[in-house]
Amino acid sequence: MDITFTEQDAREVHYPHNNALVVKINCGSTQLWRGLVDNGSAVDILYFDAFKKMGLNESDLKPAAAPLYGFTRDSLMPMGMIELMVSVGTFPRVSSIMTQFLVVDCPSTFNAILGRPTLRELRAVTSIYHLTMKFPTQH
Repeated sequence: MDITFTEQDAREVHYPHNNALVVKINCGSTQLWRGLVDNGSAVDILYFDAFKKMGLNESDLKPAAAPLYGFTRDSLMPMGMIELMVSVGTFPRVSSIMTQFLVVDCPSTFNAILGRPTLRELRAVTSIYHLTMKFPTQH
């Protein structure tokens, strides 16, 4: 299946822009707004504030062995990791996968970051110009 983008995909985008690609995802049994799609992130991240609002418990976390490093070389030790079902798309064009998130306790305007592991599993293609992400589904 070929994935293409057309000008119709950009119909609601206001130009010029340098906006990040931010999506709504269903994560576990919760709908999360403000999920950052980050092709540069080697991991998927769930922020602790969203983790708490989802009704999850710290006892649900598995140990995470290594710190995270940003482009400034600052390090942050994750609280742990958790595997959750993630669904993206609009019915009937939805794709669902199990995603392993590192949970971090730091301030963010986002609830989660979808990094390369999830994007690869979804077989997603992103377009910043169109501010959209496309992926194959059964429909």
